[in-house]
Amino acid sequence: MSTFQRLKDLSQYFLNHDIPEDFSEIASKELGIDISARYGPFRLKNPLLVAPGQMTVSVSQIQLIKQSGFAGCVLKSVVGEDEKGSCSMIKLRRKPTKVETVYDDYDTEGEFPIIHWDGGLDTRDLQHYLEFARIAIKLSGPDFPVIASILGHLPSYDEDFIEDEWVYTTKKLYDTGYRVFEIDFCPFLKEHDELMSQKTILRWYRVIPEMLKKSFNDIFVFPKILNLDYGTDFQLKMVESSFQGKADGVIIANRIYKKEFGCAHGGEELRQHNLKQIKMVHQLYPDFEISATGGIYRGNHIIEYLSAGAKNVQVLSFLMGKVKKPFEKKGNRFQQVFYKLMLDVESGYIACLLKQRDKT
Repeated sequence: MSTFQRLKDLSQYFLNHDIPEDFSEIASKELGIDISARYGPFRLKNPLLVAPGQMTVSVSQIQLIKQSGFAGCVLKSVVGEDEKGSCSMIKLRRKPTKVETVYDDYDTEGEFPIIHWDGGLDTRDLQHYLEFARIAIKLSGPDFPVIASILGHLPSYDEDFIEDEWVYTTKKLYDTGYRVFEIDFCPFLKEHDELMSQKTILRWYRVIPEMLKKSFNDIFVFPKILNLDYGTDFQLKMVESSFQGKADGVIIANRIYKKEFGCAHGGEELRQHNLKQIKMVHQLYPDFEISATGGIYRGNHIIEYLSAGAKNVQVLSFLMGKVKKPFEKKGNRFQQVFYKLMLDVESGYIACLLKQRDKT
């Protein structure tokens, strides 16, 4: 029996059965293919992580993500506090008033959902967020990391950082068991925001990783690189600042702010933008770890990102958005998306890997 026929058999079987958490071992044994990846200190069982957002705000979601085969997840970002409970960025604890699915013009069947929303970060105060985080970390393990994402005080260029917000919040999560931290700059997308000067942004990317690494010598820090309308050269400067600040890598990146929508936008344009950026970053900093996001709906999208230099990919819009064309697999959305991305015999990651291997 050919390897591809065996994949077809596995694909058909898991179409009607739950995909086990040890699926990567099955892929290795049955197909002779290694689908492992990396994030910081973790050897991931596959490249697929769930990105921080509305799909990672509850323990039940984390359980489903794990059960559905994903390699890990990043919790929705917490807004930091100092020891006294003060929170300079409290305005970012806000619920969205708009969450809608849109589609690029070419996507006539509605297969590639893009999310437009106006929300902020996690709405819970630190005490209540930690109650959630303590339970979530218990689901973590060497083959399924649960990763923290935080945001603290972001000052203007001439203003001092409120370091206690960053350090205290990190310590509370650190004491709970977290060792990998993403730094979230997502809310700052509007060009008219007074904090959006280039020298201010570059200072954030340098100082914050340096501050956290100095306070905790065994953590891994990954800033998220903003897709601002300042050009690719400036995005490379953000990466350079992160590198100078001793970050362990970066996440590339958030959605692109669009004036015509009044919010950020993803999809095909974002994926092409991010692919170009990842290639450049990887060439300049070959040992700097990259996590890729943006417009991931098919296995070849994953391969493109990994081939460009990313170590893993993070998915969100495909999980959140309304898909007009029904998924072939029944079950919850996590199962459906994982199956489509990993096991679909036409466009799944494994099928694409086998085709690529056959060509060589």
